[in-house]
Amino acid sequence: MDRLHEWDASIPAWMGRFDDVSNPDSLRRQEFAAAAIGLVASRGLEHLTFRRLAAEMDCSTTTIASLFGDRQGLWLAVYRMTILRTQARIREAYVRTNGSPLACILAQMPVTPQGREDWAVYLAQNTVAAANPAFQAEYRQQVRYAVRDFAELLMRENDFSQQSARRASRQAFTFLIGTAVQACFEPRSWSARRQEEFLRHQFELNGIPV
Repeated sequence: MDRLHEWDASIPAWMGRFDDVSNPDSLRRQEFAAAAIGLVASRGLEHLTFRRLAAEMDCSTTTIASLFGDRQGLWLAVYRMTILRTQARIREAYVRTNGSPLACILAQMPVTPQGREDWAVYLAQNTVAAANPAFQAEYRQQVRYAVRDFAELLMRENDFSQQSARRASRQAFTFLIGTAVQACFEPRSWSARRQEEFLRHQFELNGIPV
């Protein structure tokens, strides 16, 4: 099994269901979710309504309701769409760099226009999750998946023990989240280059391969 197939095999099962092209509504949901991400990134979470999304997509609010049910269903699809997009960037970095841990972490950072859009949703998700137990559970689950997958990468590519890989993965995601949040609010101070330099330094200090 090659690297890409190994990585794909670790993707949570729900992603495949959400991305099921055999479902005629799947691609439409993804198109609408991507447009909704753009609305959140450009105008803020409060502007993500059925009416505004319908205007963006030149359709009726009934169409959106038929695809997502209610606003909570729409938000869940939006959040999961950012996960799918992030996973796609990770897989590309994984293959392009022969499994570089640093590249896989940078693929999740706000270092590209799409990455910055996705982080607008991730930050909004914190607000949503604070008042909604279901979204709190969703957030915790996705963080566990991400930490698990990075630990598996370190074990597979860098011969880390399970304990060491888990510890290093938790460290890496602490650096990732802290740096990404600062970069979202202070983009001039945290350019893509500075984000990479900072994470590279932290990886080296903590014995995490780059």
